[in-house]
Amino acid sequence: EDQTYDTHLSVFGSAYRTGILEAMGSTGIIRPEFRAPLDDLRGRLGVSEEAGKGLFLEAAQERMVPMVEWIVLELERTMLTAEQLARKRQKDFGEDYFKSGKGASGTLGLGSDANIMSDCMNLIDFYNENDIAEQRENGTKTTYKKVQEGGEEKTVEEEVPNFETIYPITGLESKAIQPEISELLYRQFVVGGFTTQGPQATRYEEARAAFGGIIGLEKAKMEEITDSIGSQVYENFIGNAMRTKGSLDQQDMMFLANIQSKLNLAEDASEKMLLQTQKKILSEEANALLDNEDPPPEAVKAFREKCNSMAMDLEQDIGISKPRLSRMFEAEVSPGLGNGAITIESAAILSEIQESLGLTPEEAEKMFESILDKRAKAAMARIKAELLRGREENCVDIVERIVRYSQFVNGELELDVDEATAWQTFNLYDAMAFDGVESQTVEENKSLLKTALGL
Repeated sequence: EDQTYDTHLSVFGSAYRTGILEAMGSTGIIRPEFRAPLDDLRGRLGVSEEAGKGLFLEAAQERMVPMVEWIVLELERTMLTAEQLARKRQKDFGEDYFKSGKGASGTLGLGSDANIMSDCMNLIDFYNENDIAEQRENGTKTTYKKVQEGGEEKTVEEEVPNFETIYPITGLESKAIQPEISELLYRQFVVGGFTTQGPQATRYEEARAAFGGIIGLEKAKMEEITDSIGSQVYENFIGNAMRTKGSLDQQDMMFLANIQSKLNLAEDASEKMLLQTQKKILSEEANALLDNEDPPPEAVKAFREKCNSMAMDLEQDIGISKPRLSRMFEAEVSPGLGNGAITIESAAILSEIQESLGLTPEEAEKMFESILDKRAKAAMARIKAELLRGREENCVDIVERIVRYSQFVNGELELDVDEATAWQTFNLYDAMAFDGVESQTVEENKSLLKTALGL
């Protein structure tokens, strides 16, 4: 009998294939009551089971190709510009179909214009109802189960066969769809499922892997596309939340957990997306803040405290360079030195800012000395200008400022001032009233000012 199979296949194969197509009818699905008669027909025609399977897949592919091509046409019609569509109709694929010129829109910035979900589900139903997919054993996997042992419940490991789903006919293999379009189509299917609500959304989510397999995508490519969608959703949602509220609250985290579940993202991938998105948003905020010539000290403080609350290192995580960290340090410290908010008694503020910015004590000390030197020289230049104009009364606050600066460095400010101006400045301070200040403190300050003025 085996020797006649090839002869029977060449003679009666087409008849059996025609029988399969007729059994599929208008829906493309072979109803259960037709399967036994089809198998009986195969036997009577002398076609082997293996050859019959091949003929069935040929017939199924013949019915499937127009379905895939229709979905592609609908996708192109809704996703491509008129110009791209005209070019597509005249020549083979080759355009960059991911650049349609349309901005992302819809839920969380995801474009979801293509209304192809029902056609995609019809394709999946065709595949599933005809039992085209195959389950093949692929090694083993470890499972865990609970058993009763000695009156106690224990968890034990068990090695069981691992099965994978094989798709013997696919859109890519049959040339019904090209690789770049297949990725765009799968992306649109995932987005469509994500943006749908209710029971239908669950149906789409459960069919996602099957749809990717039917059009011919590898599992790694499907995960890559899903991760890219998740990354975009995370970025849009987290960006909106952080811009409006400054940080993510518990409700936001629950929403992100729901996104993770809907897109079937791995836990580590979800955490990585969250971290990367937060870093990106904070980096953009840092650029916007520090692109100003004089960033407001309140804004700088609020930004670094936000980063600290999120356990973000400003240099390592957000990518703020040392020169920019120095600017942030100066933006907060310099006004405090000028208005007296930062003095030798309140120097702990400097340590708090240093640690918050992720600077070493040595780096912060060097930055502080540079700020101090710059402010002291500016103050001295102002005093000289006021004295030249005979406006000694305008120098009082500025001289007190130089005294505060001197306290940080034991008077070693290295001011460039002639002796006459130095004595004039000192005499102004010496003539001030120091009500409520201990005499010892006054004398110490006078000594520091003399040192600063080189007297």
